[in-house]
Amino acid sequence: MTKKVVLFLKLQSLMKTINFYNQSKMRIHKNKLVRLFTFSLSVIFLYSCQSPRYNANDADRISHAKELLKSEYSTTTAARFEGDQNFRNYLSEYIAGENSNLNSEKMTDALIATSHQNHYDPVFLLAVIKTESKFNPKALGLAGEIGLMQIKPDTAQWICEKSGFPWKGSQALKDPIYNVQIGALYFKYLKKSLKSKSAHYINAYNMGINNLQRLPASSRISHPYYSRVMQNYIDIYQELQKIKKLKKT
Repeated sequence: MTKKVVLFLKLQSLMKTINFYNQSKMRIHKNKLVRLFTFSLSVIFLYSCQSPRYNANDADRISHAKELLKSEYSTTTAARFEGDQNFRNYLSEYIAGENSNLNSEKMTDALIATSHQNHYDPVFLLAVIKTESKFNPKALGLAGEIGLMQIKPDTAQWICEKSGFPWKGSQALKDPIYNVQIGALYFKYLKKSLKSKSAHYINAYNMGINNLQRLPASSRISHPYYSRVMQNYIDIYQELQKIKKLKKT
């Protein structure tokens, strides 16, 4: 074998080695790019799933709080939770403190979902629960009201049929989540019927819309039920603020 042939073969072997090295580097580089791209997509996906949902919930909460508190909103504790990503955790801890037998995690998730669907501040629903049953899902009223939000079975069945929501029977009203879902639907009907006048639709929940409309205009606002719900609403926000401070220490 001549020297030229040997040299040619060595050069050819060297070129193959260089090509293999370059291809290996490219594969490594490509794998890194793929991993980086996949990670970026995951971050974007999680952000798109979580942040808008949180923002929407917070927007509903703020909007309803402003409707309830009117010009006083900015000076109340409710305004201090704007944009607070831990708000859900405060709610869960508060519910657990009110009734340790409730599944506070599931209850909180259901409360937030129901509030978002109906454009409520979830603290408002908690205030109604506090007023009606003191967080006792087995509470029974003198007029046949049942559960956390003290709903009458005939009213519950009517609003379910009107809203296309499944009616599971009166015993199902003892299920705290189902009870809150139906109570929220009834509030949605009252709120729309009474043009979002908070004192009117809150009092109507207690006395019925027909009874409310029979009252003089001034009495529709001054009924004590509205005052009790709103006081509980303010008190719960203050309790949430205490929970928030404790978590920071």
